Amino acid sequence: MKQLTITTILAGALLFACTPPATKCTTFTDCLTNQVCVQGECRGGLAGGTGGSGNGQGGGVGAGGGSGGGTTTGGGTGGTGGGVTGGGTGGTGGGVTGGGTGGGGLIEPDAGINPYDGGGCGPPMPGNPTIRRLCATPTTSECDGPTDSALTSGSVPASRLNGQQGNGFDDDCDGEVDEGCFCPANGVTKDCYLVPATQVSDVSGLPVGWCTNNAKGSLDCSGGELATWSGVCRGAQPPALTDSCAAGDYNCDGLSGNNAAEGCMCPNSVQCPSNTITLAPYPNPNAIPIIDGSQWITDVAARGRTTNWAWTVLGGDCDNVLPNPTFAIYSQTNSTITGARRGTRTGVRLDATQTPARYVVQANSPLIGIQATAYGNGASGGQVFPAFGLSGDYIVQGEFTLDGRSYSCTQKVQVRAPGIRAELCWDNVGSNDVDLHFARLQGNTCTTRGWTTTCMNGNGSVQDCYYSTLSSCPNGSTTTGWGYTASATTACQGWSSTRTSACSNPRLDRDNVSCTRGETNPTAGSFCGPENINLDNPNNDDAFVVGVNMYSGSNSKPHVNLYCNGERVVSVGYNPATGQTAFPLLRNSGQGTSGDFWTVATIRAVVAGGNLTSCAVTTIPSRVANASRDGVPNMGSTGNDICVDSAATDATFRYTSKAFVENATGQGLAPGAQPMTATQWCKH
Repeated sequence: MKQLTITTILAGALLFACTPPATKCTTFTDCLTNQVCVQGECRGGLAGGTGGSGNGQGGGVGAGGGSGGGTTTGGGTGGTGGGVTGGGTGGTGGGVTGGGTGGGGLIEPDAGINPYDGGGCGPPMPGNPTIRRLCATPTTSECDGPTDSALTSGSVPASRLNGQQGNGFDDDCDGEVDEGCFCPANGVTKDCYLVPATQVSDVSGLPVGWCTNNAKGSLDCSGGELATWSGVCRGAQPPALTDSCAAGDYNCDGLSGNNAAEGCMCPNSVQCPSNTITLAPYPNPNAIPIIDGSQWITDVAARGRTTNWAWTVLGGDCDNVLPNPTFAIYSQTNSTITGARRGTRTGVRLDATQTPARYVVQANSPLIGIQATAYGNGASGGQVFPAFGLSGDYIVQGEFTLDGRSYSCTQKVQVRAPGIRAELCWDNVGSNDVDLHFARLQGNTCTTRGWTTTCMNGNGSVQDCYYSTLSSCPNGSTTTGWGYTASATTACQGWSSTRTSACSNPRLDRDNVSCTRGETNPTAGSFCGPENINLDNPNNDDAFVVGVNMYSGSNSKPHVNLYCNGERVVSVGYNPATGQTAFPLLRNSGQGTSGDFWTVATIRAVVAGGNLTSCAVTTIPSRVANASRDGVPNMGSTGNDICVDSAATDATFRYTSKAFVENATGQGLAPGAQPMTATQWCKH
C-alpha cells in the first residue's frame, strides 16, 4: 500500500506560497467557534440561520456563510460557508454548522471550507463534481439501522448498504470501517476503504482518483461472544478535504484539480506524489531504499529553505504486539554506519480534526510507530531511508516547514514477498518461548498425520515445518524437505534477517527462543522479532495448516498473521490496536504432549499461469470453548473461533499426542486421520 497525503489542505497535491493573513492553528480548537483548521490557518465563519425546508430560500446568512435553505425537505444545499453537520427536516443552512446536503441525516463535512480570493491567487474553482462525500451521523455501530437509512436517503443502492456485516466503507467518516458490524469468523480479513459508501463511482461501486489505492486497506474480524469487525482499516488513508490546482483527483470527487478553497494563480511550491512504492523485505543493509521528500517541493530553489523535518513510520500488527517495531528509520542508505538509525518508538493516533487527517503523538496509544523529530533541514532533511523486514502495509509521514507554513505528506508503502507467509508474535516475548508450526496437507506417506515428528515420511521428510532440525525448515538444516525449489538468497537474507543458510522452501527465518525486550535495533541478534515461515512457490491447490505451541513459560497471548503474496489474509489473536487483549491464552508449556497448542487456520494456494493469484483461508473454531484459553462461547453456541487444545487437567478435552485427530467422537474421524473440514481440527 502506498502513496502520499498532504497535511495542509490537500493530500498529495500542490500547495501555494501566497495566502492572506489568517489565524494560525494546529487543530480546530485553536480557531473561533465553527471555524476549521485548514493548511495551518483558521477558515470558515459562524453558522448561518436555520434554513427552511422544501424549496424556499432559507433564513439567515452567517458571518462566514452564504444563504441557508434547501431544495428538498430536510435541508438541501447550504450556501457559501458550507456545513459540517446538518440534515433532517429543516436543516440548518449556511455557515459551518449545517449546510451540506440535508436529507436523511447525511453530512457533507467539506462544505465547512470557506473559499476566499486573496493575495492575487484568483477565484476558487470548486467545479461541479459528480461524487460527493456525504457522511452519516457518527455512531459506534454502522450496522445499527440509522446509518443505512441515511445512506438510502442519499441514493446509495441496497448492494452498498451495511446490513448486519458491514459494507467495507467508513460511512460516518470517523476513521473506522464497519465498527459494530458482525463478521463471519475471528481473524478473517477483507478490503476496506476510508471513504463513505456515498463517495464511490456509480459504475464500479469503488472510490475514484487518489482514493482508488490510497484509501484502500485491510480490515480484520475481532473475536468475542459476538465477533465484530475491528474498525481498523490498516494501511488506508482518508482523502484530502479539497483538490489542489495540480492534475489529479485527491479529494476523490470525480474531478481533477478542482480547488474549492483557493485560486490557482499563485506559484505552486509543494506537490506530494501519488505513486505507490512497493519494496521487498530484507533489503541490502548497505543499500536501504530512499524516500526523497525534498522532491515534493517543485521549486528547486525552495528545497534548501525547508526546516524542521520530522518523519513518522507506522507498521503492522506485530509492531503493536512486540516490545519494539520491526522496522527502522535511517538517515542514509548504508544502515551499518554508526549513528545512521534515527527515531524512537512512539504511540500515535490518527487526528481527524486536522485537515487532512494526520498521525500525531499520543502517549499510551496501542498504535505504535517510530518517530524521528529534529531530523534535519533543507534537502537532506527531506531524505529518509526506512527499512522493512516484514511483509505488509506501511505509512511513512514526512512533515516540514517552508517559508513559515507547515506541510505534511504521507507515503503509502507496500512490502511484498511472493508466496505464503505465516507470522507469529506474542505479548511476553523474551521470557517465554512460543513456536510457530506449518504443516502440509498433501504429499505425505505416513500412517498417522500430525504436528512435530508425528508424521515421518518414507523419504525422511516430516509433515511439519518448525524449529527442529528433524524438519528441513530451520537455519542450517540439511534434512530432506518437501521438494520445492529453493529461492535466491536475497529472499531470506538481508537487513534484520537472522538466516544465514540457503532460502529453502518452506523455511523458518527466525526461531525466537530468547531475546532482550529492551533491544530497539531490529538487526541485533537479541532483538525480539516475530517467528515467520515462508513458502515462496506453492503449487496450485497445495494446502497447509498453521499452529502455535507453548514451548516454555506460561500465560502467553499470541498473534498470527497469514500473508498471500505479501497481502494480509488472516489477522487473529492478541492485538492491542483492535482491543482483542484476552485470548487466545496459552497457559501451560511443553514440547511434546504437554504444551498448550493453538490450531490457527488452514490456507490453500490458488496458482494460475505459474503464479500464486490468491489464497483460500479458514480459521479453526472450537466446538466447546475453554473459557480460560479460548474465551467465552459465541452467542448461541458452545464453541467460538479459537481452538487452544491442552493436556492440562482443566482442559475441555485432554490431548495426549500431537496427532491431528485424537478425539474420534468429537472430531468425527479415526485417530491419526487428516481433517478435511475446519470443524474437524479442534480436539475440543
